[in-house]
Amino acid sequence: MRAASHTGGRLYRWMRFVLRALTLLAGVALALMMLITVADVLLRNLFAIPILGTYDMVETLMVFVVFLGIGEAFLDDTHITVDVIDHFVGQHALSLLKIVALVLAAVFLGLLLRFMPIPAWEAYIYADRKPDLPILLAWLWIPCLLGIFAAFVAVLFKLCCLLRHPFQDQSTAQVTRSVE
Repeated sequence: MRAASHTGGRLYRWMRFVLRALTLLAGVALALMMLITVADVLLRNLFAIPILGTYDMVETLMVFVVFLGIGEAFLDDTHITVDVIDHFVGQHALSLLKIVALVLAAVFLGLLLRFMPIPAWEAYIYADRKPDLPILLAWLWIPCLLGIFAAFVAVLFKLCCLLRHPFQDQSTAQVTRSVE
């Protein structure tokens, strides 16, 4: 169940809109990655004309796919998980484990936000570029930082929702929206 089951209102709708837009950009980047790769393979094999900089383009688009899509995955709790312990512990212990996991995720994302701007700034100062194409690496730090910040906000939102209703079953929670 989505985080809206615990809280409604403008904050959730705004966050959902922003995260959905970032995920849409990630999807467009993924489609471009596939198109570039397929075009390169076809042109290389059929006409012996490879596309110059395919690796750099795909690598650049991968940054968009990974970092812009992670925030919505946190908000919707759609990460790949292995539910081994879920069958052996009760609902209270499971909720406690989810809270601990969200706290650890928030700490990790906070540390990333603290330390990622330093190499981003250095890439800007030294004008670091991709090997084949003149793509400045500093521009790639923008979706990285934006995606990590969006994920951090989503994790804090999920944590607040879970702390407000720690033992509510997430799979059967009733959708309750607050009146604005």
